[in-house]
Amino acid sequence: MSLATDHANRWVTALTSDTAAAVDLYADDLVYDDHADSDHMIDTAITKAELQPRLAVFANSDTDNGIGIHRFTATEAFQLAGVNGNPAVVTLWDWTGEGLDTFRGVPTGGRTLQTRGITWHQLDGEGRIERETTYWNDTPVLQELGLPILTPEYWVEGFDPAALAQ
Repeated sequence: MSLATDHANRWVTALTSDTAAAVDLYADDLVYDDHADSDHMIDTAITKAELQPRLAVFANSDTDNGIGIHRFTATEAFQLAGVNGNPAVVTLWDWTGEGLDTFRGVPTGGRTLQTRGITWHQLDGEGRIERETTYWNDTPVLQELGLPILTPEYWVEGFDPAALAQ
């Protein structure tokens, strides 16, 4: 296996099974920025103590507490040139959430939810994660939950942006 594949599999496994092991994958000097969070200044973790509660939800194993069971599958991973001679890894992942009371504050109605996302990790010289940026594709999930989010296909011939104002 490649460095990227090994890293991605180790990350998703720890993330969903052992919060302490997941936190140990990160360097002491870290920046964790999950773009599902609402406020960059407040929600970005820069210490392991701040990171731990943000990751803990994903390793939840209690099917009755409303936090849900989270599954991540690394579908693709790529090694990129990073900084200071250290590699970066980009992981494309699939996520499934079962038993969540809410998703981003929206009641789930008991639905099993699925989406995809992408995470970029800058690794340090010891292979620990120094910087993380994660993007979730929330739109289809929020649409499934009944939010009226428009996803116009701007690239389709004849698309009229004025149609969005109706």
